Amino acid sequence: MDEKMAALIGAAAAVTVAGRGLRPVAKLAMKGVVAASEATSDARRGIVELYDEVKAEQRGQTDASSLGAAEADAAG
Repeated sequence: MDEKMAALIGAAAAVTVAGRGLRPVAKLAMKGVVAASEATSDARRGIVELYDEVKAEQRGQTDASSLGAAEADAAG
């Protein structure tokens, strides 16, 4: 997140120094930063959801394994 803020601050500083001539260029750069930030956020969210799903499945398998072992002990 710090790198993104530095990019935004740098772009804002460039606009201030260069005046209106570079404003469209800086605006385009900002749009790129925003798009990259959103894409990264979406990807991160997807990875976290996948991780949680796998973890829940593993917990379910562990629970089923322990239930099977307990039933085998009770029957034995």
